[in-house]
Amino acid sequence: ESEPLVGSTAEGGRRRGRRRDGGDGGDGGGGVRAVADWASRHCNRAVLFGLLVALASLSLYFNRRMASVSEELHGEETRVKKLEVLVREQADVIERFSDSITNSDVLERVDALENRLTVAERTMGDKLNATEKRVENLLNATLTTLDNIVNTAQEEIHQEVARVKTDVDTYVRSTQDQFSMENSFMIYQLAGTFTLIASLISMWHMTGHLRKFRQPFVQRKILAILWMSPLYGITSWLSLVFPQSEGYLAVIKDFYEAYVIYQFLSFCISVLGRGDRARVIDALVRHADHLEPPFRPLGACFPRKYESDRAMAEAVLMQCQTFTIQFVFCRPLTTIGTFVCNEVGYYGRGESGTDYRSPQFWFMMIQNVSVFVAFSGLLKFYHAVHDELAWCRPFPKFLCIKGIVFMTFWQGLTIEILAKTTEGSRGAGPEGDEESDLWAKQAQNFLICLEMLLFSIAHFYCFPTEEWEEGYRPRQLETKFGDNIALRDFFSDLKMVLRQGSKKKKKGQSSNKLPKTEPDGDEEEGGADGEGEDLTLATSDDGTADSGSVKPEMRMAAARLLASINFEEFDSHEFLSQIEEEERGEKE
Repeated sequence: ESEPLVGSTAEGGRRRGRRRDGGDGGDGGGGVRAVADWASRHCNRAVLFGLLVALASLSLYFNRRMASVSEELHGEETRVKKLEVLVREQADVIERFSDSITNSDVLERVDALENRLTVAERTMGDKLNATEKRVENLLNATLTTLDNIVNTAQEEIHQEVARVKTDVDTYVRSTQDQFSMENSFMIYQLAGTFTLIASLISMWHMTGHLRKFRQPFVQRKILAILWMSPLYGITSWLSLVFPQSEGYLAVIKDFYEAYVIYQFLSFCISVLGRGDRARVIDALVRHADHLEPPFRPLGACFPRKYESDRAMAEAVLMQCQTFTIQFVFCRPLTTIGTFVCNEVGYYGRGESGTDYRSPQFWFMMIQNVSVFVAFSGLLKFYHAVHDELAWCRPFPKFLCIKGIVFMTFWQGLTIEILAKTTEGSRGAGPEGDEESDLWAKQAQNFLICLEMLLFSIAHFYCFPTEEWEEGYRPRQLETKFGDNIALRDFFSDLKMVLRQGSKKKKKGQSSNKLPKTEPDGDEEEGGADGEGEDLTLATSDDGTADSGSVKPEMRMAAARLLASINFEEFDSHEFLSQIEEEERGEKE
């Protein structure tokens, strides 16, 4: 390709020579051609230089390309050689394999491999199953161990909680016991203080009666009644302090309670009859018009007719005494029966003492009936003779007895019912019943200790010692009636009659004597003080009082009666001295 360029270059040189020559030959055209030639030469040179550079670059590129192609060819040849070597080796192997191993051998080996694979699979399956079982057993053992650990931990926690709860309960119980002990000590102190004050008041009151023991047949009953307040208070306080001995003390308390009921009736009879039962019957006879006949179970079917009012009055008095005295024996027996049944825990077919199938329930019913009967006897007697007993105010005295006996009984019954029916800290079952019974008994004993102080004060005002002093009743009548009934005139006449009787006796005049009622029981003991004697004056045929028939003892009693009245215009001491002088003269 470079040859035409060279030829063209030479041809151009010739053309330029000719043009130069032609230029030389011409005038102006030659210069232009010379410039054009020069320019074309330089252009050609530049083109040639560019072509040379391009050729050099192409040759360099092609050289490098050839070098890389040569390297690739060399690498391919090397790989081809390796493949040829591998093919030859494989061919040798195939040739050796074809020469030494047949198809049966391959099949046997394949079968052997399959058998080995099966055995391996079976072995692996057995190992896998064994591993699964071992893992399962291990997991079960782990779960069992965890369960045991959890159960043990739960038991330990429960034991710890129970121990803590027990400790807390013990602490709470000890704290409650401490507070209960302090409260009980305060209760014991309070109840003991009230009991001591009540006992001191009652002792002082009884000492006052003993100092002024004017009417023993009446005041003995009063002393028996007054002993009730300290005895109730002391036994209740001892039952509060020593709960285990409450049953034994209750027997003593109930026996004396029943005994006081009869003593109150005996007190009313003694006040009314002054130791003479006939006087009491006479008082009942005076009220025979509104006196109800004695109660008889078959009275409606077989009515009884009494010969006289006196017979009916005597029967009524006997029935009132029977109604009250039965309580003296019935109450202790029922109390002892209830106490024994509670001690041995015998409830019959029932479950508790309030069950109607238990003997305790029927003992309580018998007590209620006995209390009602005793109350009926007292009320019937009081209703018959309340006018005769009005001067000594028997109703407040009766309220004191009724308050202690009947109120404490119904109070105890109410507290027991509340203890059984109230829901609180006390639980159910036998332990709850025992706790309720103990609480009811302690509450009853505490209230009795407080109430005995009030009853001892009430006894002090309802059973005053002044009632049984000589002349108390006449003074009461004097304050009520005064001179409206001419007491001074009566006793002046009595003085004159007694003096006249003594003069007639000195002269030896005879007189008729009235029969004297024989005192019995309390009257004989009270006769030493002039009580219970018949102070009725005998009268002569002309209707005047005959003092000569009056015994010296009767005159002395009349003198003491006049001395107790102590009128301003009446010199009782002078009259008494005159009577004593007359007695000495008669003896001489």
